[in-house]
Amino acid sequence: MSRIIMLVPLNENVGLTTTTLSLVYLISKKTKKNFFKSFFYFSLINDAIDNTKFIINKYFLNNIILLKNIDFSKQYFNSDQYHKLVNQVIEQCYNKKDTNGLILIKGINKNQNIDANRINYEVSQNINAEVIFVEHLKEYSLKYINKKEKNIKIFLNDSKYKNILGFIFNNINSPFIKKEYDFIENLNVLYNFKQSKNILKIKKDIFSKDNFFSILACIPWNKNLLIPSVIEICSFLNANIVDIQNKKHYIVKKIIIFDENYDKIIIKNYNYCLFLICLNRFETFFDKLYSRLETNKISGIILTGVSKFTKKILFLIDCLKDSKVPIFFVNTNTIKTLSQLQKFNFNINFYDKLHIHKILKYISKHFKNINLNFFQNKIINYNKKYSPKAFCHHLKILSKKNKKRIILPEAYEPRILKAASISQDFGIAECVLLGSSKKIFQIANDKGIYLSKNITIIEPDSIRDNYVSRFLELRRRKGLTEFSAIKQLQDNTVLATLILESDKVDGLVSGSINTTANIIRPAFQIIKTNPIYSLVSSIFFMLFPQEVYIYGDCAINIDPTAEQLAEIAIQSANSAKTFGIEPRIAMLSYSSGYSGNGLQVEKVRNATTLAKLKQPDLIIEGPIQYDAAISKTVSALKVPNSSLSGSANVFIFPDLNSGNITYKAIQRSLNLICIGPMLQGLKKPVNDLSRGASIEDIVYTIALTTIQS
Repeated sequence: MSRIIMLVPLNENVGLTTTTLSLVYLISKKTKKNFFKSFFYFSLINDAIDNTKFIINKYFLNNIILLKNIDFSKQYFNSDQYHKLVNQVIEQCYNKKDTNGLILIKGINKNQNIDANRINYEVSQNINAEVIFVEHLKEYSLKYINKKEKNIKIFLNDSKYKNILGFIFNNINSPFIKKEYDFIENLNVLYNFKQSKNILKIKKDIFSKDNFFSILACIPWNKNLLIPSVIEICSFLNANIVDIQNKKHYIVKKIIIFDENYDKIIIKNYNYCLFLICLNRFETFFDKLYSRLETNKISGIILTGVSKFTKKILFLIDCLKDSKVPIFFVNTNTIKTLSQLQKFNFNINFYDKLHIHKILKYISKHFKNINLNFFQNKIINYNKKYSPKAFCHHLKILSKKNKKRIILPEAYEPRILKAASISQDFGIAECVLLGSSKKIFQIANDKGIYLSKNITIIEPDSIRDNYVSRFLELRRRKGLTEFSAIKQLQDNTVLATLILESDKVDGLVSGSINTTANIIRPAFQIIKTNPIYSLVSSIFFMLFPQEVYIYGDCAINIDPTAEQLAEIAIQSANSAKTFGIEPRIAMLSYSSGYSGNGLQVEKVRNATTLAKLKQPDLIIEGPIQYDAAISKTVSALKVPNSSLSGSANVFIFPDLNSGNITYKAIQRSLNLICIGPMLQGLKKPVNDLSRGASIEDIVYTIALTTIQS
C-alpha cells in the first residue's frame, strides 16, 4: 500500500487549497526524481467544487495521478451512506499497492460539512494516514501564539490522532480572519484591502521550545497574491454572461460600486476593477461615466437586479461590445450580491498559470522543515497499523485472492444465509450450504434474503451414508461403532467436518446456533492437529479504534505449560503475518522483567526463552505486564531495555482464565468489533462463531477461514 498523507483543516479560512497545491509543488521540486514511484491525489469534497483538483488537472497532470474524490459534503455523520463513503476511501487507498507511492488527501472543512472534524478524524484513522494539520494565526503576537499553542495541546489530547506529522500555520495576520468586512458601510470600495504591516519573519522558536508538535511551515498573509479572475467571481455568483465572445479571464484587484458618488471614481485608480451596477443605474453609468473611462483597464461589469432587459438597455450593451469588456448579470440586487461575495475565496486565480506558480513558490519557500530527509526519515520510521474498517477491508481483499469453498452447516439460520449471500456477492468465498435446498430457499424468501441460484447446496440426507466408513476409519481406535457413527452423522457439524476432511471444501464455519464444544470436538477428532504443532490454540482479533491487537489463547487451552505457551506465541505470530500484521509479542504476566517471581511468572519467562530459541527473529518480550506492553512511558520505567518499547500488538495470556476474562471485559466495555476465536494448529481451518454473532461477524469469520486455507 502507498504511504498516505492527509491535510486536515482545523478551522475555516486556513487556505487549504493553496497549502495542498504548495505541498504538491514542494514534493515535485524537493524530492529526488522517482523518489515516489507514483503520486496520487483526491479530496473529501465533490469533484465539481474541488479547486485543487482543477488546478492539478490543469498544471500538474504529468506529475500526479488524480483519484476519484469521495464527497462527504452532504452526508450526515454515522449515516449508512457515510459508512459506505468511508469504505470507498479505504478501498481507494488500499488498492494502491505501490509500497513506494504517496497518496495526498485534502480533508473537508466546516464550510462544507458541520461534522468536518469528526469526518476528518475517522477517515484519517481508518486509512492509517499521517496527518498534517492546517491552521491560521489571526495575529502575530506572543500572547495570541501562546493561547493558540494551549488550544492545540487541548485539541491533541482530546482528538487522539495518531501518526501526526505536524502543523502548517497559514494566513498569518490576514485581515479577513481578524474580522468580517462590513460591506454595507464600505460600498464604494468593496475589495479595498488594508495595507498590511511588514510581518516579521516567523520563527519556530516563537512557539515554546518544548512544544510537542512539529511546525512544518509558518506562512504570512500576502495581499499581493490576491488577484482572482472576473470569471471566477461571476461563476461563484452564478452570473450569466451577455456576450460569450467577451468571456475573458481578466484579473480583479478591486470591486467598485457605481452609485451617486460616481464622480469620485474617475479620479481613482480603477485598473483591474470589476464594476457592480444596478440595472436601473446602467443608463446613468453609460451617459455620465463610461465615456470618461479607459475601458481597456476595466476587468468587467456585473449588472444586478436583472429580471429582464429593456430594448434600450440591450442597445446600450450592444454599444459596449466593441470595448471587449465582459458584461455579466444576476437576478439578485446589489446588497444581496455583496453579501454573497463575502463568502468568496479571493485567495487564488485559477486561470492564470503564472499567478499560480507565483503563489506556490511563495508558500512553498516557507516550508522550512519539509525536505527530502523529512520524507526519507518518516518512511523509515513508518509502522503499518490497521484500523477496524481498514482491517476488515484487508480481510476482504486477501480472501478474494484465495477463492476458497467454505462449508456452512447451519444453513437454516437466517444470519448464515445473509452472510453467505454477501460473501458470494463480494467474492470472499464460495459458500457451501448444508441442508435441504427447498427449506433454505423458503427461509431466504421469508426473510427477504437473495440467494443466487448458483449457490452450492448439499442435501445432507443424500450423502450421510457416504461418510460412515471414513468416520469409522478415523475413530475406530477410539471405540466408535457403526451405530454410533450413523447417529453422530445426523449432526450437520460432524458431517460438514468430514466433508472438509475429504478435501471437497477448504474450510468450515459454524457456531451461530451450536456451542463451541460441538464445533471444536469434531475438528479435534476428524481434522486433527497439524504435524508441525503439538496443540491447537485460538486467537481473537481485537479491533481497537487505532490498531488491531491479537489476543491468544482465550478459548481453548485452560492452563498451558511453558512449552505450550511458547507454541501458542509462535502460532499467533505466524497467524499475524498471514493477515499482514508484523507481530510484536508480549508474553503477559502480573510481573515485568525480574521485578517479581513465582510459578506463573517463571512459566512465562521459560516460555519466552523457548519461543526465542525456536524462532530467533521474533520480537518478543516476557514476562511483561499489559501496561508496559502498550505504553512507551510505562515500558521505559518498568522494562527500560524492552524490544517492544510499549508497541506490542500480539498478547499471549498465561492461561485461559485471564485471557477469556480480559477479552470479554474489553470487548463489552469498549464495544469493540472482535473477530474470533480463530483456531490455529489444525490441518484444515475450522472456526467457531459466537451464538450472538452478527451478520458482519459471520462474513469476516468466513473471510478469515478463506485466508487460513
